[in-house]
Amino acid sequence: MTKKLFLVLLLAAQVAFGQILSYDNSFASNGKYTLTSANYYETRIVQNSDNSIYFTYAKDNPSLAGPECAISKLNANGTVDTSFGNNGETIISNYFSAVQSELKKQTDGKILVMCFYTNGSAIVRLLPNGLLDTTFGINGIAKIENIGTDFNSVGYGFYLQNDKIIVYGQATSDPGPYIHYKSIYRLNSNGSIDTTFGNNGSFHTPGNFIFLDNQSNIISFISNHNNTNVYTYGALAKYDNNGQALTSFGNNGILAFTSDPGGAGSAFMDSNNNIVCSNINNEIFRIKPNGDHDNTFVFDSNSFPFNVMALSSIITEKNGNYYISGLTGSMGETFFISKITSTGAVDSIFNYYSETTGTPNFIGEMIINDSSIITTKGANNILKFTLNTSTLSVSNHTKTNISSISFENPVKQNLVFSTKEKVSKIEIYSINGKIVKILKDNNTNLSELLKGTYLAKITFENGTTTTKKLIKN
Repeated sequence: MTKKLFLVLLLAAQVAFGQILSYDNSFASNGKYTLTSANYYETRIVQNSDNSIYFTYAKDNPSLAGPECAISKLNANGTVDTSFGNNGETIISNYFSAVQSELKKQTDGKILVMCFYTNGSAIVRLLPNGLLDTTFGINGIAKIENIGTDFNSVGYGFYLQNDKIIVYGQATSDPGPYIHYKSIYRLNSNGSIDTTFGNNGSFHTPGNFIFLDNQSNIISFISNHNNTNVYTYGALAKYDNNGQALTSFGNNGILAFTSDPGGAGSAFMDSNNNIVCSNINNEIFRIKPNGDHDNTFVFDSNSFPFNVMALSSIITEKNGNYYISGLTGSMGETFFISKITSTGAVDSIFNYYSETTGTPNFIGEMIINDSSIITTKGANNILKFTLNTSTLSVSNHTKTNISSISFENPVKQNLVFSTKEKVSKIEIYSINGKIVKILKDNNTNLSELLKGTYLAKITFENGTTTTKKLIKN
C-alpha cells in the first residue's frame, strides 16, 4: 500500500475560519460519488471540457488474487457514463495496480494510463469511448520491462512531451544500496521506444523525483533522505529534452546542494519550474530552478491546522497558489484542504476547509476550477465542492509583506504581543470552534479563560490575518 506521511497526531481540533467550500449537491449523491468495488489504491482523475471525469481505480479479481487496473467515466452530474467501455467501465485485464495508476489525457482526447505487470510497467492508450487504441503498442498496450515502483511508491509516472511520452520509474537493475536510480524512457506516439532518446531509448539518473520543466528538460531531484553517501544534502540533475546531460548546469549536469534544504517526503514542480517540497515534519519549502533554497517562500508549520496533522503527498497549483490537504484528529479522522500563497502564507480568505469523516483517508488529487474543486478521497470517493470564485480571482503575487505577530506562549494571565503591524482584533476560539473572547489591546487580561489549548485568529488593520495556537496556563 502507498506509504503516507502519517504522524501520531496530538490534538483533535478542527475549526474553519473563513470557510468557503460546500458540497455541490447537484453532483452524484450530495456531492459525493462512491465506488463500491474499488480496492485500497488511490483513484486518479482527469476532467474534460464538458466537466465529465475519467478516473482510474483498482478492482479486485479473485482469480488473480489481486486487483486489476480499471478506468471509468462520470458525466458532469456525477452519474456513470454507461456508453464508456463496457457499461461504464474498462478493465485492463492482467495489468494490476501495485500502487495507484497514473492517468493523463492527450490533446486529441485519447486517454493514457500507467499500470504494472509482473516484469515491469505498461502505458495503455484508450479511445475516448473507453476502447483500447489498437494503433498504440500491441493492441493498445506498450510494455517497459525495466521500470518498477520505489519504496515510497511516488517515484514513477509519465509526462507528455509534445506527441511523445516520457515514462519513468525505479530501475529494476538499480545497483543500490547507497544510490538509487530511476530509469527514464521515451515512447513514440505509436508506443514504440524512441531510440533517439538518451542511450538508445533510455537512461538512468540518480534521484527520488522526476519532473519535466517548461522547456521540456528532464529534472531529477535527489532528496537528502536518500543517496546520502553520495550527496550529503541532495542534488539536482538536469537533462535536455532528448535525455542528454545538460552540461551547462552544475558539474556536468548535476548540482550538489551545499546546505540542507530540508527533507523531502514528496515534491512537485510548479509552473515556474520551482520544486515545492513537503516533509514528515509538516514543513513545506521551495527550491529554485538554479538549485538555491527559495528564502522568499516562508511557510509556518506551527500554524493551525498544519501543527496537528499529517500532509498528503499531493500538491496542486492554481494561479500561482498551492492547494494541499492533510489529516487532523487523534486518529486522523478529520481531513482538511488549505490554500497557500506564492509566498508560503496560508491564504487569509480561503484559509482551510475541514470535515470529520471518522476514517483516516487522505484527500488525493485535486482539480481546481474557477467555481469548484473536485477531489479524490481514499480509494473509493470522488468529491465535488462549490467554491467562492473571489478566492481564485484575487492574485496573491502583490502581497509580498507577510504580517507577523509573536506573544508569550503559554499565557499565564495577560496576553502580551509584539508586532510591527497594527492589530484590528484578536479572536480567541476554543478547539471546538466556539469564540470565547475578542480583544484588541495589548496586555489584555485572560485570567477568565480556563487552562487549555485555544486558537487565536489575529486580524491586522492592513487586512491580513494569521492564526496561531495559544496555550493558557
